[in-house]
Amino acid sequence: MSGHIALPVSNNERSGFQSIRDWFNKKKGKDNTENTPLLGGNSTSRKSTRKIITVTVATVVVLGALGAASCLIHKCHQGHEGYSPKYPPLTETEKLVLELPSNDIIRGYLKTYTSEAHLAGTDSDKRQAEWTRDQFQSFGLNSTIETYWPLLNYPISHRFGIVTGPENLRYEAKLTEDVVDEDETSKNPDNIPLFHGYSKNGTVTGRVVYANYGRVEDFQFLKDSGIELNGTIALVRYGGSFRGLKVRAAEVFGCVGALIYSDPIDDGPLNKEGFPYTNPAKAYPEGPWRSKSSAQRGSVQFLSLITGDPLTPGYAATEDAVRIDPEDSPGLTKIPSLPLSYEDALPILKATQGHGVRGDKDWSGGLEDVDYFSGPTEGEAILTNHIENKITPIWNVITRIEGTEESNKAIVLGNHRDAWVYGAVDPSSGSAAMMELGRVFGKLLETGWRPRRTIILASWDAEEYGLVGSTEWVEDHKEWLDKEGAVYINVDTAVSGPHFSASASPSLNRVIYDVTSRVSDPKTGKSIYETWGALTNATEQPSELPAVGKLGSGSDFVAFLDHVGISSVNLAFGGDYGVYHSNYDSFHWMEKFGDPDFTYHQTLVKIWGLLTLRLADDLLLPLYPGDYANELSNYVQILSEYSGRKFPQLEQAVNKLQITANKFEKRRQRLESHLAEYSGEDVLPSKLQERLETANKRLSYFERGFIDQEGIQGREWFKHVVYAPGLWTGYSSQVFPAIADGIDAGDDKQAQHAEERAALSINHAREWLKKY
Repeated sequence: MSGHIALPVSNNERSGFQSIRDWFNKKKGKDNTENTPLLGGNSTSRKSTRKIITVTVATVVVLGALGAASCLIHKCHQGHEGYSPKYPPLTETEKLVLELPSNDIIRGYLKTYTSEAHLAGTDSDKRQAEWTRDQFQSFGLNSTIETYWPLLNYPISHRFGIVTGPENLRYEAKLTEDVVDEDETSKNPDNIPLFHGYSKNGTVTGRVVYANYGRVEDFQFLKDSGIELNGTIALVRYGGSFRGLKVRAAEVFGCVGALIYSDPIDDGPLNKEGFPYTNPAKAYPEGPWRSKSSAQRGSVQFLSLITGDPLTPGYAATEDAVRIDPEDSPGLTKIPSLPLSYEDALPILKATQGHGVRGDKDWSGGLEDVDYFSGPTEGEAILTNHIENKITPIWNVITRIEGTEESNKAIVLGNHRDAWVYGAVDPSSGSAAMMELGRVFGKLLETGWRPRRTIILASWDAEEYGLVGSTEWVEDHKEWLDKEGAVYINVDTAVSGPHFSASASPSLNRVIYDVTSRVSDPKTGKSIYETWGALTNATEQPSELPAVGKLGSGSDFVAFLDHVGISSVNLAFGGDYGVYHSNYDSFHWMEKFGDPDFTYHQTLVKIWGLLTLRLADDLLLPLYPGDYANELSNYVQILSEYSGRKFPQLEQAVNKLQITANKFEKRRQRLESHLAEYSGEDVLPSKLQERLETANKRLSYFERGFIDQEGIQGREWFKHVVYAPGLWTGYSSQVFPAIADGIDAGDDKQAQHAEERAALSINHAREWLKKY
């Protein structure tokens, strides 16, 4: 299997990777868990908006401090090096982007997208692709469908039951989600059954062992405690790491199957009172949280090792592409798995009660009448996952608005369209928002506006299986993207509540602050920047500026950032999202709990649109490499403090980059001053035009410098030396990932080699700035 695997070790050893991640998160003031729900944290995962930040701040105190916190943020903002809060007035085009979006129209789009289940590669998915294309064309936009042929799998039948042992502990799991009378779509008998994307076909038997969150350290604890894992079926709960890596860990430790359930303490109704929660702490339909029969579908691809179609790694899954054998794919599991509800998990935990061991830290969930013993169960269980694997077409909808003066630079906007069932939040809130943004762009074109740079709107397919549609498109167009890609803006779970979050390449932070300062929060009337900053200070380590997270994995920015090196950002409004990947992620849920009047959808469109205009129309691209260099310096310091060692080559490269970036920013300010002397109608002098073109080229290519074509050892598809998904966490971002992997493997030679490669890449990024 590709990639360094934390193999079972003695109880005197510890996972270096987990330690370094914990250390980094502690230094940055972040929670080190990766719970599936809900409110966006700093690390973008699939989705960062699903992480719970557990706080004890009383709502009344937070709301009372909101204005003061916002004022404090603005004062700190004014003192931010090189950043001015005195924004230029909005252009007439920018004003239209803030005036035109309609919450009622967005509601209609979401109603259409959630009218039927649309799993990737199905007839309903194709219908929605064609409808999406036709809608964009009706706005006067050039829209086409690009087709790829990846491997996908579909459920045929499933079973789980404890079939031997004490009679009172035997049972058959229901494996279905209950009908909710007030939610019409939940009554559809053809809803997608519970299954895992890219799961292994087969039937296995064995006793069941509870392994907490299914992290490497959880399995290691069981092994060190004398629990026999070989031949067992692992029961693990969502949270702490990506589901596919839970299955991978189970496989590594000798389990023959895996069950992943949602515990009520994670995205169920337990402990959901007070700020930042805004809805009743009750299960759906009385509240927004996961109910007892609800289960989380999802992919179990090993997404920290490979992204996209698992049979065409590194190249596009065209119809006639050469494909590797599934058994040789580093991204596919070799043991079957199923998702479970907590209703179906409870009898298993009753069967492990009093058997085995219990951990001390975060080991127990919220189910009553059980103490979360490891087991194994006395009786044998059977797990059947009967699925069909097939090469099947998927459909990306690509819409292009040609640029004028700099048509050879592209701003790409993306949202995936496929869903496990109806996907009101994930992803259809983003699909409806992008559709409305396309309508707004159509209206702008009618006024005579044309973007300076090319804008592409992409409706990706098969994201849920493993970021497939976007990855295949990037691999197919890699040469063009490497030459012309400037920035990628991703929206996935666009709206599940009122709390704004963003994760981005650090060079984009300033323009995100600028844009959010100009858009009002529909509830408070304050700017999104202010409410975002107040949320940061109420739920995380207090900060002078709103927290912009690091990009990890779990959504369609991955191929753009980690494989090609295009500056990227992910935007979302998060909230009380307890129906992720279930039947109940429905239009009814959105109208009742997520965004009843669709004003946060409307606000998201305003932010997305204004950010796009800034990136597409500003004479000088609003990217700031100096901010990136400063962030790298922080990463190096934290890495050094944790490891107790120095990284001299890395430190030297970052120091030089800071010096060069500072000089670049000074030259940039002088250029901006010269440009300010001319109006939008003026023709720039040839020398000034040449300077402008050169600066924009350097800014576009700066992130490209962090790409190392050698890739990360054992997971070579990932080529960015600064960011990659955590090897054993998946969703969360790991900085200097190749170095961290070397530390995790106890391989000093690999860590040193990774440091050399990272320093070399940072120097490449620096060279781009020196050329200006």
